[in-house]
Formats: sequence, structure tokens, C-alpha cells
Amino acid sequence: MRPGRCGSKTEERHRGMTTNTESAVVWVSRASLSEILANLDVHADLARVDAFMQSLVMSPVMNISQPARHVIAAGGKRLRAALVLLAARLNAYDAARAIAVASAVELIHAASLVHDDLIDQSPRRRGLETVHSKWFRDAALVGGDYLFALAAESIARSGDLRVLECLGRASVKICEGEISLVRDVTPFEEALDAYWAKIAGKTAVLFEEGLKAAGIVSQASEAQVAALGRYGHCLGMVFQITDDILDYVGDPAVLGKPVGGDLMRRQITLPLIYAANDGMPTALRQTIARIDDGATPDDIQALLAWVQASTAIQEARTAASRFCEQGCQALSELPASETRTALATILWAVLDRDR
Repeated sequence: MRPGRCGSKTEERHRGMTTNTESAVVWVSRASLSEILANLDVHADLARVDAFMQSLVMSPVMNISQPARHVIAAGGKRLRAALVLLAARLNAYDAARAIAVASAVELIHAASLVHDDLIDQSPRRRGLETVHSKWFRDAALVGGDYLFALAAESIARSGDLRVLECLGRASVKICEGEISLVRDVTPFEEALDAYWAKIAGKTAVLFEEGLKAAGIVSQASEAQVAALGRYGHCLGMVFQITDDILDYVGDPAVLGKPVGGDLMRRQITLPLIYAANDGMPTALRQTIARIDDGATPDDIQALLAWVQASTAIQEARTAASRFCEQGCQALSELPASETRTALATILWAVLDRDR
């Protein structure tokens, strides 16, 4: 294991987390995300989340219910649900309410993926056919809406209007982020601002608001709920930055897809923005300016090679590390507990993941 840290010192420590109330230093082990999730004490409730989501799919219209069941069964790491179930243990754990919130968060995420795949015309996700590929375009449009509606039903089971406010706000921001693609933006200082805004809405907001909702159902104080939200925002930013890094330098065999997918879809992400400011030739910068209209496959490969050879990847990792530090600072405002230990460890594992 590679010890990681939250704070301003450098020191190697045993697995787990210790705290220093004066310096707010938190030490965590750097296990892989898969290892950490496999060892969390939330497996029974995660299984209940899956069962609860499937139980909500009651429509007799097969072109709605079948795609919904297909998406839910595809699963994934259930990272968002696991985080909600952990955060809901912060004070008073109410399993039924926590499962309702975790299910709503996963359903919102699933709905956004169905629409995302349709927009990107992606044929497969997690090794399975996407909804629009397996059925048809309208099934993806309506199916995504149906999953959002199921999320609303799940939110109602939480019994708290504040949860509705959190997850309603997340749904709005996800829609705004999805439509705000970072393309054709120069100078690149403006592209960077647009990128931060997009990933805050498209990815980070569901972590942020989901964790706030978890704090609410655990009867956390307003300050604790706010701290969970800040942590969730930082984790979401790290998650998306790492995704964008892996799209340039990940192992295709591990990722299950070739690198360079964002460029192929004409999407400008953090590594490309940083690379453009790292002495990129004028011809390549001009290619970026017309990436949405007229860039050839050879142009895309040239951009991919430049990014991989530049300092951009390390700069992006540094940016993600800064969000990890900020997330740990937010956690330092919570009482020391096994929940805080797990949340801190997950944060660094998200930075280190390879898929």
C-alpha cells in the first residue's frame, strides 16, 4: 500500500486514519478503489439498493420497463450508492431512508448515462449494449426520463423535503452540464473555466448533493451536511479529471475501450487544455479550434500524441490532487469515526484508479 495524506505534512503511517485536531492532518492508506469498495461494511444494504430499484420498475409497457431493468442490472461499482450509505452512518443510521436516497442517486446517474450514450451515440457501456443500440432512439429518450421519474419516487420514500431539494438541484445541474460541451473555446484560459463549470455540473454535483442528502437522513448538523457536500464536490471533480486523464493514457485492456475517445467525440477536456499551453504548435492549436468541424482522424491522432508527450497529464494529476486535499480538509470538520476513515480512503483511491 502507498500511504497517502490529507494535510500539509509528509509522513508514512499505518493503514487507516489518524487525526491531529490542531493541524487537521488525516492519513489514509492508498489501496485500490476496488479493494476499498470490496471491504466496506455496506454490502448488504447495497444489495437492498439494487433490489429496491428493480422493485420500482412496475410499468407494463415493455419498451419502458425492459430498458430500465437492463440499465439497473448493468450495475457498475455503485460508488455513489456506497458513499451515500457510508455518509448516512455519520450519526443516526436509518437503513430504509438511506437506501431510498442511495437508490435515487443511482437512478439519477443511470438516467443521465442513458441520455449521455444517446448524445454520444455510444454503442456499448460496461460491456453491454446501450439502450438506443439494443432498442431504439425513443426508448433511450423516454427510458432516461422514466429513470428520473423513478428517482423522484425513491426520493419520496426518504421522507424529507430537503432531500428533494438536494437531488432536484443535482438533476438540473446535470442537464445543464451535459449540454454545455467545451468546444471551440479560445483563448484556453476561457476553455479552462468552461471545463471546471461543466464537470462541476455534469459529474461533481451528484456526489455533492447525494452526500448532503445522506447527511440529512443521518440527522447531521447543518455544518456537517455542508462539509459532506464540499467533500462530495471535491471527490466528483477528482473522479472526472481522472476519467479524462485515463482517456489519454489509460490501458485499453483495463479500460475496455481505446484511448482518445473524448477527442473522437470532439470533446475538449483538461489534458488537452493544459497541453495547448505547453508549447503546442500553431497548427495543432488551430486543429483544436475547428475540432467540431473539419478535424480529420490524422489530426485527432496528432493531438493525442502531443498530449501524451507533454506535461499536461502530470498537470492534470496535480489539479486532481489539489481537490483531494480540499476534500480532506472538508472531512476534517467531521467527527473522527470509521465513516470518515472510509470516506478519506475512497477519495485518494478515486485519484489512483486505473479504470
